[in-house]
Amino acid sequence: MSAVEDDKALIAELTELALSTAAPDELVVFEETAQEFFDDPQAALTAARKDSAVGFGLELAMITPVALAVGSAVVQAIVAALGDRVYQMGRQGMATLLKRLLRKGSQPIHGQPGEISLNPDQARYVRQVALERARALGMPEGQAAMLADSFVGAIVVNG
Repeated sequence: MSAVEDDKALIAELTELALSTAAPDELVVFEETAQEFFDDPQAALTAARKDSAVGFGLELAMITPVALAVGSAVVQAIVAALGDRVYQMGRQGMATLLKRLLRKGSQPIHGQPGEISLNPDQARYVRQVALERARALGMPEGQAAMLADSFVGAIVVNG
């Protein structure tokens, strides 16, 4: 698997965990929506913004495309927050390190301790990045905050 495919898989895994709290009903179509997003992120985001109220006041706008874009920003924020460790491990180690954040009971890498987590300041930073990205993509404030909390929760609870 290429580095780009690894990145996509990591973003998808993290986003799926966050959506299990933020929008569990969208998990049924997550894989298809993620593939559409990764094929053409701008088209997926544009389509998500165009969804609006349809008859009887029902809102059918999916948040998955926006969540995937936020997930991408969150992965970058985690890399920044874990800076030195990621740099020392190199590109391949980065993907492994980030995957370990999402899985309990992971094994040590290269003799390093098996546990890895974000400290409270790093978690706040990741939440702020997620919140700002969601806002920038036009997500309503309450929904943006819930999505940001879901991303941090996915890391803290699973990591």
